[in-house]
Amino acid sequence: MNILLTNDDGIRAPGLKALADVFSAAGHEVYICAPNQERSAASHSGTFNRALWAEPVDYPGAKAAWACDGTPSDCASLGVFLVRRQAKLDLAVSGINRGMNAGGACVYSGTVGAAMEAAMAGVQALAVSLYFDPHGTVGENYAPAARAALRVAEWVPAHPLPRGMLYNLNVPALPYEQLKGIAPATLAPVFLNDPVFTQIDDGGWLYGNVDFPPMDDPKWDVGLCDRGWCSLTKLTWDFRLNAPDDELNDIKL
Repeated sequence: MNILLTNDDGIRAPGLKALADVFSAAGHEVYICAPNQERSAASHSGTFNRALWAEPVDYPGAKAAWACDGTPSDCASLGVFLVRRQAKLDLAVSGINRGMNAGGACVYSGTVGAAMEAAMAGVQALAVSLYFDPHGTVGENYAPAARAALRVAEWVPAHPLPRGMLYNLNVPALPYEQLKGIAPATLAPVFLNDPVFTQIDDGGWLYGNVDFPPMDDPKWDVGLCDRGWCSLTKLTWDFRLNAPDDELNDIKL
């Protein structure tokens, strides 16, 4: 397959390198368009008021690679455009993110935003994140997550999603042999909480920790990852609430 890799952690991030290593070793043609610096939590923001600049770079395992001065979704859309000029693009993979993109974190995630941008451009897309606490004591070994991402990526062509939909994979920070498998998941209600900020010495406000609710639903992605499963969730561009809305007709001007 011809595969575009992107991320929000920057073109030199270890998670991106792990994907390039594993996918190229499996015989896939790898292209990369990623931010020239870290752009975490950029969500689906884009650049429309200036030109984007993409510098060609040498990248081991990649047929072509560009470092872009835009957001993650900029990198995805520009990467799709650049790759399509020279090859049929089969799949876009965004990641591997340094930290989870499960539950409500998907709203903030530049990793998910980049994958969503590719999906909206008509490319099958997969977002991949390493499920661990970046401030904790667990090491950052991206190789097992890259292997799991490869398994999902090679499965996707036989299970395509409609335009504007993507797969979101979270992989626990465990040795590959200790991963229990890949399980379908729903989004846990994390980040649905009251904001908590701490005022620091210079008077600014620092965002506080998020209190996770009890993970009592066995299909929630956070709980699955906590139990050693890779969670796989289908996400979509369509924000419309799937609920009856006949009462909206009662609003009179």
